[in-house]
Amino acid sequence: MTRDYDRLNAALESAGVSKTIYSFTMPETEAAIDRVMDGGTQEAIVTTVLQHAFDYAGQNMDEASLAKLVNVALYDAREKFRSNYREAWTQKQDAMHEEFFATWKNWTSPIINANWDDFSYMYPTSGASEALREAINNYGHGARINGKKPVIHTFIGEYEGFAAYADAAGIEVITHSRADWQDALKNIGEDEQFYISQPSAIDGNIWEDFDEFADALNTVQPSAALMLDVTYVGCVGKEFTVNATHDNIPAVIFSLSKPCGAYYHRVGGMLSKDAYPSLFGNKWFKNLMALKLGTEVMQSHSVTELPTKYAPTQRQAIAETNKALGLELVPSDVYLLGTMKPRENPSDLERYLTRGSDGQELVRVCLTPTMAHITDPRLSNIVRARPHEGLKP
Repeated sequence: MTRDYDRLNAALESAGVSKTIYSFTMPETEAAIDRVMDGGTQEAIVTTVLQHAFDYAGQNMDEASLAKLVNVALYDAREKFRSNYREAWTQKQDAMHEEFFATWKNWTSPIINANWDDFSYMYPTSGASEALREAINNYGHGARINGKKPVIHTFIGEYEGFAAYADAAGIEVITHSRADWQDALKNIGEDEQFYISQPSAIDGNIWEDFDEFADALNTVQPSAALMLDVTYVGCVGKEFTVNATHDNIPAVIFSLSKPCGAYYHRVGGMLSKDAYPSLFGNKWFKNLMALKLGTEVMQSHSVTELPTKYAPTQRQAIAETNKALGLELVPSDVYLLGTMKPRENPSDLERYLTRGSDGQELVRVCLTPTMAHITDPRLSNIVRARPHEGLKP
């Protein structure tokens, strides 16, 4: 089995694609980082320097004097960034996440339909992972205090973090076939939780039955909570709607890791109808740089702009991957992914990459390495698989 694992991952490595989904750090991401760090655009800084040079010294300025002006301009620009971290005793940082959430709500408004007044609690988090972990831990703790067994449900092939955090908390996880979601409803008990992503992490596509499923779950088991992860909103260029107005959705969790190419900046949050005491401290213990970066990207680019811009790169990466691996991938709604139905006689590689349940199996590939290399040939498209991604014996 180890040899199969090595062989299949070697094939993916050589094609510049991966089984794991990675974020795409776009030129727009790095430009936003520069603007946040420098307190403005490079063009504005240079313009300021030249204006000072013209006003105070004329056009005949020696190199040392010009360098001094540059340093002064950079210092003045960066003071705005530095000031975010100063004078904590004034409590001015306490409200700095509010602009981020207001921007996110406005940014996602063409897609997410929600009555945000119902979600009165806003928690800035380290990506979606912190929010999911705390939501799951909070649920497990509360159920046990009330003498109930906590159980979490999700679909086969969903985001692996749902089950991983539940396992770590000692919570039973039940997975269901999305193709037979009506049958799954019969197995969801009182006060249990169902974790779901929309657009779906299963295939990177918008799940068209989401609203019907949410309504049916609320009818069959109204006490069950539908925990909604919208991390892929911002990764899809076409028009669609995510309806968060269902009564059984108590929390909406999001991340900008994939939409903004900001994985290692850990930009995310949770909006909830009820308080999560373990996240209360995030009012103070938050990453100001991450919040500023997320706000800057969202204010600079619409929710569909970047996935639309990079759709041709996605298509080029798919064409190269298909040629290299003999696959028949097509673009997913999420611009980082390519998928295909397994063929009648699937290869070992197709079986390795297949996820989802009976009737909805899909081969899914992350195109990020090749897309990054196409965008900037200086960037490596060499993939290194993690040991735990191997085939199970």
